[in-house]
Amino acid sequence: MGMIYIVLMPLFGLLFTAGVIYLIVYLVRNKEQKINLGTNTLLHIYLHIMSFATLAIAVIGATIFINASASYKFGIPFSYQIYEYSEEPVIDERTGEIDITNNKTELVCYEGELTNIEGKDVCFDTTKQRKGIVNGATLTISMLILFAIHRIAILFLEKKGTIMWLKKAYNFISLILYSTLSIIALPIATYLLINYIYFKPENLDRIETPGGAIALALVSIPLWIVFLISTLRLREKKEK
Repeated sequence: MGMIYIVLMPLFGLLFTAGVIYLIVYLVRNKEQKINLGTNTLLHIYLHIMSFATLAIAVIGATIFINASASYKFGIPFSYQIYEYSEEPVIDERTGEIDITNNKTELVCYEGELTNIEGKDVCFDTTKQRKGIVNGATLTISMLILFAIHRIAILFLEKKGTIMWLKKAYNFISLILYSTLSIIALPIATYLLINYIYFKPENLDRIETPGGAIALALVSIPLWIVFLISTLRLREKKEK
């Protein structure tokens, strides 16, 4: 799941830059037209920003949920990184020193706990799956509800007048976000899935898990298509 954050953080900077460039280009091409930053316009801006943010967070939640669900269907190594245990010498409780008489060792996990997965003893946090299901579902549902509320408010306000430059900016920036996520996630998911199916290593801790990338692709690609269609429809429209 760390890949998601590695991808998203630079994207927000890119999207901010793209938004500024779009606004500058719009102002240059419409020098004679003044932008009214009254209460109505500011409310429109607020609703579009919140719609963008809540949908983006919902995507993260849905990715976490799908990844966790896939681990129950296809196995823990499909979705989560597994770690190798360490063998350490047993400490004598009486002396506090290493017990060298019997050369005994104990299995120690620095991450998670000792768990038997696919007949092998490995280190894994057994709560990750349940946390992924609960946290992912909670995040997705709550954000989708907030997204729906803000979109309904936008539709209500647009009955009295549409701020076309803002609507185009919203669709354009969303298109950049979800197209970039799809373009990145799709080849990575394909590569990892092929390696998981055909070249899965015997050591579970060396597996490159495809679950997160596949989940991200499944969520981002439909949104890419939706915003692409929406942007194409707005291309020829003029501001009311």
